[in-house]
Amino acid sequence: MSDTELEDVKKYLAATKAALAGAPQKPHDLSHKNLAKANFEGRSMIRARLMGSNLREARLARAELTEADLFGANLTFADMNGANLSGAVLRGAALKGANMNGANLSGADFRGGVMMGASGAGRIGLDVTDLTDCLAEYATASRAQMAGVDLSGASFQGANLEGAILFGANLANTNLAYANLRGADLSDARMGKTSLIGADLSGAKLANVKADGANFSGAKLANVETKNLDLSKCIVESSPPLVGRDKLPAQLRTALDGHAEWLASVGKKGAPAHLEGADFSFFDLSGIDLSGAILRNAKFVGTRLAGAILLLTNLRGADLFHADLSGAKLHGTMFDGAKLRETDLGDAIAGTLPIANSDGSQSNRAQPTSFMHADLTGARVKGFNIGHANTEGARLP
Repeated sequence: MSDTELEDVKKYLAATKAALAGAPQKPHDLSHKNLAKANFEGRSMIRARLMGSNLREARLARAELTEADLFGANLTFADMNGANLSGAVLRGAALKGANMNGANLSGADFRGGVMMGASGAGRIGLDVTDLTDCLAEYATASRAQMAGVDLSGASFQGANLEGAILFGANLANTNLAYANLRGADLSDARMGKTSLIGADLSGAKLANVKADGANFSGAKLANVETKNLDLSKCIVESSPPLVGRDKLPAQLRTALDGHAEWLASVGKKGAPAHLEGADFSFFDLSGIDLSGAILRNAKFVGTRLAGAILLLTNLRGADLFHADLSGAKLHGTMFDGAKLRETDLGDAIAGTLPIANSDGSQSNRAQPTSFMHADLTGARVKGFNIGHANTEGARLP
């Protein structure tokens, strides 16, 4: 970023601060600026003008961008995790690889758009807005305008896309597992190998969709318009698929075998599993003993862990959306900051476990089951005494 552009940013932030304090100042215009890798984390940028700006790899996490004008902006690989983009204009924007997990995209306009540059030469924006390979898991995008958008390879897992317009969108290899697509218009969309596992498509329009290898297993399809949709080329099962643990990737299978040996030998053989960020989604791991394993930020979306033993297991930041933990033993399990939305915790057991010293002797420390700052929205807790766990800062069912 040049000194001139840095000065523009300072003016913009100063004007915004003054406006919040009630001063009648007009926010500074940051359109057509080179703001690559700029840090706007948590900033209030309501109705900001960023048309045609280069925001590649910019840090916009938790930024307030309500009704912002980002027409033709380059947001490639930008971090917009948790940002508020409701009502924002993102027409013709480049969002390839951007992180919009948990963002508010309600009413945002992602349609393609091209216009002449300020000087009258050159073009701003894309005919087809590029959202390829972006992450928008658990985003709120109800009534978003996404007609014709390229979403190939993107992940909108668990996102709220109710009433969204996805007419003619490219959804090839897009992950829409457990997404809310009630009343959405997906007519004429391309769905090559799209994952719609467990998605709610009630009342959605799927007319003329080209679906080859799309997976509708466990999806809700009540009152769906399916004119000219050939489901014979799709996977349509009554419930989401589960894969046996013998089909796990070799690296994960080897690590779990070593962990089982470590537990059986009381630490004399094998090694504890250290699998941060590993993906166990849609596998059947029921009854598995992962006590003491380190699984921070691992993914267990739709995973069956019924009856699993997870004593002192580290699952901080893990994604257990729609996982089955019914009857699991969770003494001392750490779910701090984890996603447990719509997770089945029925008849699971929480409790506190003493922590031994490195030489095996008793200490005065103990670890309770902890859900600190975890998201348990919609979790099923019948028969589970959540009062035996630490739920400080958690979003409870």
